[in-house]
Amino acid sequence: MGVSSCMEFFSMIAKWVSDKAALSLAGFAAFLVVLVWAIAGVPLHFSVTWHLLISTLAALVSIIMLFIIQNSQNRHTIAIQLKLDEIIRATQGAHNEMMDIEKLTDEGLARVQKKYGLLAEKTKEDLKQGRLDTHTPAIGKIT
Repeated sequence: MGVSSCMEFFSMIAKWVSDKAALSLAGFAAFLVVLVWAIAGVPLHFSVTWHLLISTLAALVSIIMLFIIQNSQNRHTIAIQLKLDEIIRATQGAHNEMMDIEKLTDEGLARVQKKYGLLAEKTKEDLKQGRLDTHTPAIGKIT
């Protein structure tokens, strides 16, 4: 099994687990596990082994869920970005150079944010003077 196949398999499993973990039934199941663990502590006299078992299981589940949640968020972020790119591409007057703006450095993003802030201030002034906000002025070269 190659690296690509393993990644696809993990992605498939991560999607399935994240879909199932989002259900209220999963929260109820987690509650039941904790309840059973707490009740089991009585006959085990709340021993070190009893504590170690739940601590180890909780740590393992937490680490696995961290990776699954991150995988899910990455997928959703990419999907949203692609949808926004399609809106930019399909909208007449939109600036297509904005489609890969997420690749800019922090300084580059700050420059673009400042340009849009200035544009917003100018638009507010235009609206105060009774002009309509129906144009799409260029903000200048981004990169």
